[in-house]
Amino acid sequence: MERKWLVRWMYASAAAHLIIGLALPWVANAAALDWYHAWLGAPASRPLQAWWLALFGPTIQCVGLWMLALVWFGDQRREAGAWLWIAAGLLLWGPQDMMVSLRAHIWPNVWIDLATLALLLPAAWRLYRIDAAFHANAETPPIAGEGELFRKVLGSEWSKLHPDIQQRFARNPAPGKPLLYYGSLSELRASPVGKLIGFVSKPFIQGALIPYDDSDFPVDIRVYGKEGSANIYKQRIYMLNGRKPIQFTSYMAEGERGEVLEYVGLGLGMKLKLHVAEGNLHFTSDGYFWDILGWRIPLPGIVTPGKTYLRHCNEAPNRFNIRIEIRHALFGTTFVQAGLFHERRKAEQEAA
Repeated sequence: MERKWLVRWMYASAAAHLIIGLALPWVANAAALDWYHAWLGAPASRPLQAWWLALFGPTIQCVGLWMLALVWFGDQRREAGAWLWIAAGLLLWGPQDMMVSLRAHIWPNVWIDLATLALLLPAAWRLYRIDAAFHANAETPPIAGEGELFRKVLGSEWSKLHPDIQQRFARNPAPGKPLLYYGSLSELRASPVGKLIGFVSKPFIQGALIPYDDSDFPVDIRVYGKEGSANIYKQRIYMLNGRKPIQFTSYMAEGERGEVLEYVGLGLGMKLKLHVAEGNLHFTSDGYFWDILGWRIPLPGIVTPGKTYLRHCNEAPNRFNIRIEIRHALFGTTFVQAGLFHERRKAEQEAA
């Protein structure tokens, strides 16, 4: 919890640098900064002061962008060195900036610099210590298979699942040893509104919402783990008739409150509810969100593709069918997928 709030603070600080840098060229001569210009010199020099202040804006923008990148690397990859680089930059900038400001008797700059160092240096150092200790003491986190998460969420309902489905989800693919499935979609459909949503979202979440109608085409699914990650990833390749293959990758994770979260790209995802009916596994979306800068921001249902319903039905130990429907509150059913899948045998996997 401590690390999460420290990271959020660093994200907010980097974003503030970026926003201030973007604003400076536009507000450098604003009346709200009269007090600051009075510190800088005589009224006659104000145009030159405003010019320098506006010119400083792009520099702050650049610093903010670089800081965001370092915070992202430190956050997502637990790179302890990223926090040290932020601290080094602060120590390189702060004393020099204060020295120059003191020579010119510009006390507001001195106080701003001191406040910035006091608020950011301890946070950067603490994050370095936390992530350095993580790498020094912790082994690679074990891959938490979907079955483990689903069993936890379903509780007593897990025992009602067909044994084949239990076994299917209980397998954890080790890094470099994916589980491979092949099959075909008998139905792929998008309504006119669904097609519009699919095309608009295509540059951001390629393959998540396919804006086409088709049927009877092959699909390959690759379920795999990554070194240093506890998540299970699913890569799907849709080989539509007469079109280039479409690839889509997502992963599931456990939320802070034990929820099942599926991420589809760029921090976008949905919370899922699970239940068992007639031995089969059903997923229902319970709200979409955007995970950005350490915050999970709920998205209004009206601006999403709609509520997602997924049904995983067993047919044999090595065969299952899936049906997905997305229904919008205003526009009805926007997307449908239905297909039959098989797991590749060991010999097939080696050949693939």
